[in-house]
Amino acid sequence: MPARQPLTLAQVVDLGEATGKIAAFAAKALHHTYPHLELEGLVASFTRDSSLEVIALSYLAGIDRGLSAGEAAGEAGTALIRAWADARLTARARLDEQAVRPDDASTEPVVVCTCGTAVHDNSEARRLHADAWHSEKSPAVWGPPVIRGRAAT
Repeated sequence: MPARQPLTLAQVVDLGEATGKIAAFAAKALHHTYPHLELEGLVASFTRDSSLEVIALSYLAGIDRGLSAGEAAGEAGTALIRAWADARLTARARLDEQAVRPDDASTEPVVVCTCGTAVHDNSEARRLHADAWHSEKSPAVWGPPVIRGRAAT
C-alpha cells in the first residue's frame, strides 16, 4: 500500500470527530448490551490514547480501502471492541492464574473479596480482580489476610 499523504487540517478535524463518535457509540453499544459495564468506565477506556489510535488507524485503513465513512466507522468500532475484549480476556486469564484454588497448597496469605473471590495477598492479584470484576461504583473490598483457614500474622 502506498504511503498515506499527510492529512489536511480539515481532514484532521473530521478524523477527530469520527474517532470521538466511534468511541462513544462503541461504549454505548457495549453498555446497552451489558448494562453491568459502567458507561463512564467504557468511555474512559475508549478515549485513552491507545484506544483512539486503534480507532483512527482502523478508520483510515477502511477509508483507504474505499469503504464509506459509515462502513469504515463500523469496522473501527468493531476493531476497538475486539481489542478491548481481548485485553479483558487477557486480564481475566492473568487473574485466574493468581486465583486461589482449593487444591493450592501454598502458604502465601490470601485475601477474600466481599464478592467471595479469594486471591493471593499481593497488589497485582488484587488489582487484576478489581479491574476484571468491580467498578468505581462497586469496588472490591478485601477482608483480612488468611493462610489456609487461619489468620495471617
